[in-house]
Amino acid sequence: MSGPRLKVLMSTGPLKDDDNPYLQQLVTGLSAYCDVEPLSWRAALFSRPDVFHVHWPEQLYRANGWAKTIVKRVLSAVLLARLRLRDVPVVLTVHDLSSHEADRGIERVLYRALERIVTLRIYLNESERNDRTRGVVILHGDYRAWLREHGIDMSPREPERDVILFGWLRRYKGIESLITAAHDAEATLTITGRAIDASYERSLRALMADVPSSVLDVRHRDDDELTAEVLRHKLVCLPYPHMHNSGALIYALSVGRPVLAQRSPFNEFIAREVGEQWLMLYDGPLTGVKLHDALIRTPPSGLPDLTRWDWSTGIALHLACYRGLAAADGRHLPSKVVRELVEAEPAFAAHSAFNAPV
Repeated sequence: MSGPRLKVLMSTGPLKDDDNPYLQQLVTGLSAYCDVEPLSWRAALFSRPDVFHVHWPEQLYRANGWAKTIVKRVLSAVLLARLRLRDVPVVLTVHDLSSHEADRGIERVLYRALERIVTLRIYLNESERNDRTRGVVILHGDYRAWLREHGIDMSPREPERDVILFGWLRRYKGIESLITAAHDAEATLTITGRAIDASYERSLRALMADVPSSVLDVRHRDDDELTAEVLRHKLVCLPYPHMHNSGALIYALSVGRPVLAQRSPFNEFIAREVGEQWLMLYDGPLTGVKLHDALIRTPPSGLPDLTRWDWSTGIALHLACYRGLAAADGRHLPSKVVRELVEAEPAFAAHSAFNAPV
């Protein structure tokens, strides 16, 4: 990983203890080889990065409160203009096919302005929906090494309850269907994670009142507590109607719990990799029968094979992207950028057939 030490401006801001573990592992790993600068108002106005890396574009123009939202949108507009004028390469990690909450008005304008200057996309899976002329695959890293480094106990244990859903509680995730299915299957259910707002929390509590032995816990849980809670359950269920990536799914597999999820190109890719005993897929809406059938299946032994999701490879390929883009002479079409990257670095094709030169 030798080469000049680059400056990468990261769109997500300073790391916090309760940040997504994917982001924490990415920034920590990259920081050993390049200078990672978190986005701030000062950085938006004055930073001179070699590369700008975007995660979850909606975070650039959304905030709590109208005044903060206006300030954030103005700063984002200034930042995008500065990046364009200076021909700074822009990398976009495709966490989702689209924003979970629909963009409106000025949000659409800002998102389109960002899209026009994106040089390279990073896809976290090998879904058939990925456009290989616009980006490369760097698989979403797993969480095992991270959890071990933090002394988290992942030893096997006998589950005490049936099914758990964890992570941000948001309307698009189909959580209501899981509550109904758990009721119909007479399954013990735990839902844990922060709700997107108080109104949605109240709605979930009202639904769960009719499900005996159900638990709704909207606290943020540290990794040790979350891992222990996941391992108390037989099954993780993620009933998202349109799943493209899921850190919760990778987390569950990392600690050795099987997952039930709706069929999607992303989930089919994961199921092919780890086996259907670890990721059980269903078609159509989730029902009590489908949940019951998953719960009575013989649980898999050991741990799923996640060797392709190792972070050392992911960090090396991110650095190869940054260095290739920073060394390019002027702005190029994404297809040319992708071709030059995969031809210059054989590790891309070794990591994923999606990255093979065409």
